[in-house]
Amino acid sequence: MANLIIHNANLLSLHQGFKQDSGDTIAIEGNSIKAIGRWDELKSLVHAGTTVIDAGGKTVMPGFNDSHIHIWKVGNLKTFMLDVRSAGSLDEMLGMIRDYHWRNPDVSWITARGFNEAGWKDGRMPDKNDLDKVVNNKPVYVIRTCAHIAVANTRALEASNITANTPVPSGGMMYIGADRKPNGVFSETALGLVSKHIPAYTKSELKVMVKAARNELYSLGITAATDPAVDPLLLQAYYEMHEADELGFRLNAIPILLPDGGEKPYELPEYYSSDWFNVNTVKFFSDGGLSGKTAALKRYYKNTKEQGILRLQKEQYLQLGKAAMEKGLGLATHAIGDAAIEFVVDSYRQLTEIFPNTIKRIEHLGLPEEKHLETMAKYNMATSMQTIFISELGKNFRQYLDQEYLDQCYPVKSVLKHGILTALSSDAPVVSDLNPLKGTQAAVTRKDNEGYAVAPRESISVAEALKAYTINAAAIGNATQYGALQPGQLADLIILSHDPLKTAANELSHIKIERTFVDGKCVFQV
Repeated sequence: MANLIIHNANLLSLHQGFKQDSGDTIAIEGNSIKAIGRWDELKSLVHAGTTVIDAGGKTVMPGFNDSHIHIWKVGNLKTFMLDVRSAGSLDEMLGMIRDYHWRNPDVSWITARGFNEAGWKDGRMPDKNDLDKVVNNKPVYVIRTCAHIAVANTRALEASNITANTPVPSGGMMYIGADRKPNGVFSETALGLVSKHIPAYTKSELKVMVKAARNELYSLGITAATDPAVDPLLLQAYYEMHEADELGFRLNAIPILLPDGGEKPYELPEYYSSDWFNVNTVKFFSDGGLSGKTAALKRYYKNTKEQGILRLQKEQYLQLGKAAMEKGLGLATHAIGDAAIEFVVDSYRQLTEIFPNTIKRIEHLGLPEEKHLETMAKYNMATSMQTIFISELGKNFRQYLDQEYLDQCYPVKSVLKHGILTALSSDAPVVSDLNPLKGTQAAVTRKDNEGYAVAPRESISVAEALKAYTINAAAIGNATQYGALQPGQLADLIILSHDPLKTAANELSHIKIERTFVDGKCVFQV
């Protein structure tokens, strides 16, 4: 007998062999899909306790899976951290910080995130002097939208004991002003010089953030997610939430091994697998981001002598990667620029000779070359990419990349053509809009929020994008029990206001999620 039946539905699933004309009804028993077929065939499963939903012809599909999203950071901007992503100018951001300071006099450190100076009129990176104008009696630390650059005020530098003589860790930059003193701007591993002095969040606070983010995930139809940079305290919080049945969504946690500004790696985590919570991969950062010109390139960023930063040391990377794989853990490495991608692909190739069957993911894959894609395909490397970057960061890409780079930026079509397992994701809160349908729209139209096309020949179909947000996203996390509508799969599904396959590409983000189900239970309804 079924406890939930949805009928009169347009069933949409992206797994091989699925046919849309195979039925209009889905039956759920317990927490899994029992059957799919015609209403006349399945109505016998209805009993006194069955919830029956007439979908009115609307589309039912598997819940979305965001394969790269910093869940607690999304929640942090809703709870404890100031969100400055909406600031349209430096003055507006400074005003937001000043107002926050007045409203929260008891906060010992002011932390904020989200500015993107490329969208401001003068395009200037803020420094300590700007922050000092609005707050000079307590530390202020403002993270750029990419999270690879941050700015500290004078009090934050003093609290962190930073001077011009402070040693900068490998793979990082501390910028110096005209007075030959630190100007408050830090990038990559050097962020740790300041961030390690900020009072740490407690496990209780981290759990509050995760729950705050979860509500947004539900509203966007996201039923599974991967947090790709988990430190030891957050990992403990996730384990405790899992054990207390407080997660409420499928979570793949990827612990980070090398902390920013630290020389000693974190302890390797243990492999863990369940329907709700998985720890099967560890994370490395090989470079920064394109939007802040810290991704490692072979050529210069346009009109500069900058090539970004390569963060990893080859010997240590291979050593730590080998140790992780010996424990059954896979590797996920952030690599955006072509120089970083080449470094990671070559390292993965070497490790594949010893561990041919372990997970090897490249996070982002912003500027791969043809030879990189050929090697990835040959050695079974996968990727989680972010077409949503084109929407929100396209202006940065157009400003910082030469035409040759721009034409190969986030080349999803080329990646899929090589047969590489590809998932799509948001990397939120790097972007403010983490809606998978907006990411799908960007994957199809390849247009930024100002209407400019970025590498339009790399456009993919709506079906390909939806597959990358569902069954491919499950596969890249080594999950086979969800991601499709078929008997035996866990009952994580969504009801949409319109069929995305019959919606104009530029209207995809206007589709609404009407209901979200996790484990056969409705967790969101408009």
